[in-house]
Parts: sequence; structure tokens; C-alpha cells
Amino acid sequence: MTSSGTSRQHRPQAWACVLLLALGLACSRERPPPLTHEAYVWQRDWSPELSSALEKELPPELGALRVLARERSGPTRTPVDVAVDVDALARSGREVVAVMRVDGTAPLDGISLEEVAVHARAWKARGVRVRGVEVDHDCATPALTAYADWLERERTHLRDGALRLSITALPTWASSPDVKRLAAIPDDVVVQVHAVRAPSLFHPEEARRFVESWSSATGRPFRVALPTYRARLRDGTRLSAEPRDVSGFLATLRERPVPGVTGVLWFRLGHRGDVDAWSLPTLAAVVRGEPLAPRLTPRLVDAGGGTRDIVIENTGRVDADAPARLTLSGNLEVLDGVGGYAPHGASLVARTPPRLRAGERRVVGFVRGTEVTLAVP
Repeated sequence: MTSSGTSRQHRPQAWACVLLLALGLACSRERPPPLTHEAYVWQRDWSPELSSALEKELPPELGALRVLARERSGPTRTPVDVAVDVDALARSGREVVAVMRVDGTAPLDGISLEEVAVHARAWKARGVRVRGVEVDHDCATPALTAYADWLERERTHLRDGALRLSITALPTWASSPDVKRLAAIPDDVVVQVHAVRAPSLFHPEEARRFVESWSSATGRPFRVALPTYRARLRDGTRLSAEPRDVSGFLATLRERPVPGVTGVLWFRLGHRGDVDAWSLPTLAAVVRGEPLAPRLTPRLVDAGGGTRDIVIENTGRVDADAPARLTLSGNLEVLDGVGGYAPHGASLVARTPPRLRAGERRVVGFVRGTEVTLAVP
């Protein structure tokens, strides 16, 4: 009797455990897989710094590279091939997608996917892990029907299955009745949520609306292209994709997934010589969701002859703007600035402070005197 009663008492607990286990399995099935990360290599003039970055400095989270190979732009639509360092691509070990950019104002007559497929096959023959080709065409929304017709015709060049087809897309296309048909043609779609409406570059709230709108309009898997760069408008205004803003958007995408979003494309991959793109340590920190607190250290460095250099060093992992003012104290005999800094009393002042990349060290002035100290902002 005691044994039987004990068994009955434990049955509700056992059923509760089974129910919790079932619920846990259901939740795990519904939770989308982690977002994948890839990057665009969009430089038209390849440099040793870019090749070195591909071979030695890529964050391990980047699973593939989408490389600009050919352009068709301007009124003449003259094709221009990029002199890509194919050996560096091969040594990177990453999968690669060869991209053809076609100006949004240029008609597609006389343009063929075979133009970029030729590059893809040549790279593959030299040891690159080629996955496919991509068309970057900022087509006007009213012209989407013609664009979809062109993609369907041109896809016949890839029917052997050796090359997958992807396209970039503008979120404004979501309002077109042709968008569902268009999104079904390629194997992969990348929706650009930066530099969509002038003069803005990136706003997290707007980007979220773009992603949700595309998801609702197409009902198909897609990736999201996020910015890592700064740009200057014709009137001199500088726009910047701040790591903190982009990281915040990415965090909400992870916490509140949008149906269909499978990964992120970073535009563009920076390197040590690209002052207008994030440094690779900053990109890695954003991808990993690491803290983005800047760490700028100004200090005095003996330059000999009684002179000291005034140095600012970014000892953190995030690119950051240098302080606009550096104040010194002591018996100052000579004080001067360089790189945008100018003396103002006992201070160096920059109207537009430079941005220091992660790990960068920059001399911004020099001072001569006695008992000189530098106030840390």
C-alpha cells in the first residue's frame, strides 16, 4: 500500500516533467538558428593592405566574401573589370561570390550574367572556393517586371548548378506587386537597409521597418546588408554608420527575430588603409555583441631635445573620435598641433576631431617646456 501510494503521488510530478520537456523541445524547434555573417569586398583598387587583411586578419565569424568583380555604369555602360587579387582570395579560405554591379539608371539590354560568371569560373580554376555570382542592380521600383524577366532569362547561364545566383534588393521594392515573383527567382536575396533615402545613412528604427516590410511582402528567406562605413555628401556633410547604432539593431534582430532573416552582409570589409570603413577589430566586436566602450589614451612622449610629442592612442577594440580639446599645464614654451589640431591658449583644439581606428596611435602636436602635464579628458 505504501509503495503504491507513493507511486501515485509521483505521477503528477512525472507528467509535469514530461510536459516541460515537450515544451522545451518545441521552443528549441521554433528558435531560429544563429545569424550567419558575410562581408562585401567592394574596393575597386586592390591594395597590399586589403590582400593582407583577407589572408591574415579576417574575423573567424565571417563565413564568405562577396567580391566586386565587374561594373556596368554611366551613360555608356562600358564594362569595367576589377583587378582582384585572386591568390589572396584563395588563401583566405573563405567561400566567395563574384558580384557584378549594374548602375540602377542603366538599362539591362546587352548585359549578361555570363560576364560575371566568367570571372567566377576563372577564380575557381585558381583555387578559390567560389559559391556563386551576384547582381547588384538598384533598379527603379516601376521597372521590377523587366528586371525579373531579365533574371529569369539570364539564369539559364547558371543551370549547370555549379553557381548559385543572388541579388541585392532595395526595401522600397516591397511595395511592388512584382516583388514576390522577383524574390523567388534567385537562390539568395540581400536586402540593403543603409543609404536607402538621402541624406540618411542608417537609422535602426527605419532599418527594422524595412526588414519587417520585406519579410511580409515576400515570405521568403533573405539576408540583411548593414553598413560599416562613413560617407561625405556633395555639400560636405559627413554621414557615419556608428558601431553602437548598428550593434543595437543587430541585438534586436537576435532578440526579436524577423521571419525569413537568415544572416547579415557587412558593407564593406575594411582594412588598415581604408580610413572610411570600420577597422576589423570593430567589426568583430559588433558581430560578437561585445561592449563598445571607447578607450582613448592621450599622453606625452619624449621626442628628444626637450620636446615631447602629444599622442592619442586607441587602446580599445572600437574605432572612436578623438577628443576635440586637449589641455596642458606647466611652463609651456612652445605648443603646436598637427593633423587638424591647433593651439588655443594652453590647449590643442580640433574643429573636426579625427577618428582613431582600434589600435591606432596618432601624434597630434608637440610641446616644449618644464613641468608639463597633459590633462586626461
